[in-house]
Amino acid sequence: MAMRLALITRRYPPLIGGAEKVLSYLAPALAREGAEVTILTSRTPGPASAAVEEVAAALGRLTVVRLATSRLRFLGTGLYMRNLRRWLDRNPIDLAYVSMLKHDAFVTIAAGRRHGFPVVLRPEGAGATGDLAWQSWGRFGRTIGRRCRRADAVVAISGAISSELLAAGYDATRIHELPNGVPVPDPPWRRRTDWRAAPRAVAVGRLAPEKGHATLVAAWPRVRAAHPRARLTLIGEGPERPALEALVDRLGLRAAVELPGPMTDPGAALRAADLFVLPSREEGMSIALLEAMALGLPLVASAIPGNRRLVHDFKDGRLAPPDDPDALARVVLEQWADVDRAVHMGRAARRRVVDEFSIAAVARRHLELFRRLVQQTATRSATHPGATSCSTSCT
Repeated sequence: MAMRLALITRRYPPLIGGAEKVLSYLAPALAREGAEVTILTSRTPGPASAAVEEVAAALGRLTVVRLATSRLRFLGTGLYMRNLRRWLDRNPIDLAYVSMLKHDAFVTIAAGRRHGFPVVLRPEGAGATGDLAWQSWGRFGRTIGRRCRRADAVVAISGAISSELLAAGYDATRIHELPNGVPVPDPPWRRRTDWRAAPRAVAVGRLAPEKGHATLVAAWPRVRAAHPRARLTLIGEGPERPALEALVDRLGLRAAVELPGPMTDPGAALRAADLFVLPSREEGMSIALLEAMALGLPLVASAIPGNRRLVHDFKDGRLAPPDDPDALARVVLEQWADVDRAVHMGRAARRRVVDEFSIAAVARRHLELFRRLVQQTATRSATHPGATSCSTSCT
C-alpha cells in the first residue's frame, strides 16, 4: 500500500520563494517514488480564487489542496489553522511533513497526537531570520516552540540549523540532517561565445537585507570599471526593493542593473547569464545556489556557513567575504578573467549536485526516514494500545 503523505506549507507555487521551491520539487519526486502525496497550503484570497475547487491541481499521485484563508493578517492565520485542522481530522494519512516551525506545525502536531500519525518538521532558515529565532519573538512563538519540540522528527538542512535546534532544547535523537534537493537540468549551461562584449551576472533571491543584494550592487561600479558593459540582474521581490533602487540610482547604475521582479522559473535567465552571484549574509541551504550548481553555471557565493556547505573555494566555484563590496567585485572579476577555470568549476559543481543533491536522491532519503517513523509509530501503538505519536503532552 502506498504511503499517504501530507506536505504542509502556508505558501506554495504560484507563490515562489526558497521554501516553496523546496516542496514544489520534493512533492512530485516523492510521488514518483510511489507515495500518495497531498500538499496542504493556503488559497490566495480574492475573486479570482474564490471559485477554485479545494483540489486545485493533481498530477498522478500528487494532489494540491488549497485551504481558504483571508487577506487580514490575524484573521487569515486563524482561518487557515482552522481549515488545516479540519482537513487533518477528516482525511487519514500516514505521516505529515511540515515546512517551518510556526502555526502549521502547532496545528499538525496536535492532530498527529489525536490520530496517531507521526509529524516531521522542517525549519527553513537559520540565524536572525530563521524559524527558531522567530519562536523567541513572534506572536505565540514560545508556545509554538514548546509544542514543536515534541514532534517525532525534525529535518535539518544544514549543520547551522542542527546546532540551533540543539541549543533550543530539541532532542538530538530526533534531528535528522537531510539536504535540499533540486532537479538536474539537461542540457547543462553553455558559455556564450560573445560574452566578453557584455558579460552578465544574475542573482536570485528575496530582496531582503539578509540576502546581501546591497553589497552586490555596491560592488558593481568596480566591476564596470573593468567591463564597462557588464550587466547585473536581481531576480526576486521583497522589502529591500526601494532601498536597492535608490542605491542603483545613487551609483549611476540604472543602465547596468535591472530588477525584473520574481520569476516562477528563472531557468532561462540563468542560462543567458555568464555568472551566478549569491551575496547572502545568512542562508540555510540555498535552493537558488543549488539550481545554479545543477545547471553548471560558474558562480560566486558569500563565504558563510550555509554556502560553504555547498561550495568549496576554487573547486565548485568561488567564495567571497560577506558584506565586502570590494572583495566581492574582485572575485567576480577573477571569475571572468579566467573563464576556462570558472567553467571547469561549474562542471564540478554540477557533478556534485548529481551525486549528493539531486531531488530523486533526496526524495529517497526522505522516504527512508518516513518509513522508519511510520513503522516505529505502528510498533508503539501495537505494544501500548492507545499510545500516540507524541511521547508527552502536546499541549
